[in-house]
Amino acid sequence: MAGPRTTATEAEVKDLEERALSVFASERREDMTALIISFVLAIIMIVMIQG
Repeated sequence: MAGPRTTATEAEVKDLEERALSVFASERREDMTALIISFVLAIIMIVMIQG
């Protein structure tokens, strides 16, 4: 037996889409920040080892 089906309105769907895109954008910023920090630390380590 299936319960009553609920359908999302267009406004609800748009809100969910915007929320998902916001999460993806936030994760991308975090990934870029981690990548830059890792790159800078790698350069610092190379300079210290060479010096």
